[in-house]
Amino acid sequence: MRTKLLTLTSTVSILMVSFSVAQTKSIWKPAIGNSWTYQVSVTVQEGTELPKDVPGQKLEKFDGKTRATYTQKMVYRGLQPVGEAEGDKKAPTGHAFTVSNGDKLDETQFMSISDTAVEAIGVQPAGKELKPLSQAIPLVRSDWKGGEAFPFMMEYKAQGQKVRMVRKFKVIGWETLETKAGKFKALHVQVSGMNGQMELKRSYWFTPGTGFIKEVKKYYVGDRTILTQTRVLEKIGD
Repeated sequence: MRTKLLTLTSTVSILMVSFSVAQTKSIWKPAIGNSWTYQVSVTVQEGTELPKDVPGQKLEKFDGKTRATYTQKMVYRGLQPVGEAEGDKKAPTGHAFTVSNGDKLDETQFMSISDTAVEAIGVQPAGKELKPLSQAIPLVRSDWKGGEAFPFMMEYKAQGQKVRMVRKFKVIGWETLETKAGKFKALHVQVSGMNGQMELKRSYWFTPGTGFIKEVKKYYVGDRTILTQTRVLEKIGD
C-alpha cells in the first residue's frame, strides 16, 4: 500500500524551544517583513509518495528511497487575530509567520512572543481555516540552559474525536552551527512522541535574536525510518 504525505511541514509539527539568554534583553523581536530562507530536504522510503506540486522541487531516487529538495521561506507578518472577539473583549492576537515552499504558500504559523518565551499558538494551512491550539506549546524560554527535560501534554479534537498529544522535551545545550547564512551559537532541543502509529523524533536549534537555524525531523514505524526531513537556514532577509 502506498502512503501519501499531504504536507511536509508540521512545523507546526509547530514545536519550538526555550533557551538561556543572559546576554540579550529579548529572545526574539522580528520586524514586519523580516524573512528567513531555508534549504529543505525530505527523504522517504520506497512506497511513500511525496507531493509533486512544490515549485522548484528536485526529486531523486536512490537505494529504494526518494529525496525531495526545495527552498522554503518564512516571513514575519506582524500581529494578527488568532480567534474571535468575545463580548467586550478584543480578539486574541498572535505573531504571524507565513511559510512558503518555493513561491507557493503552505501555511501561516502563529506564535506568542515575549521577552522571555516563544510559544506556538496556532496554524492556518493555505486555503483552510485557522486552527488555534487548545493550549500554547512552549518553544523557547529564557531560563533553559541545557539539561532540562519535561513532558508536555495537549488535548484537541480531530474528526470529532478527542485526541491527546504527548511530547517529551529535552534541552541538549548550546552548540555552534555553521550554515550558508553564517556561524551561530544555538540552543539544541529534542522533542519526541507518537503521531498515531508513527514515532516522531525532532531536533531543532534556535539562536537568540535571529530565530530558528536548523531542524531535523524523523518518523519511525518500529525500527524503520519512514521519513527524514532536514531544514537548514541559508539566508536572512531578501
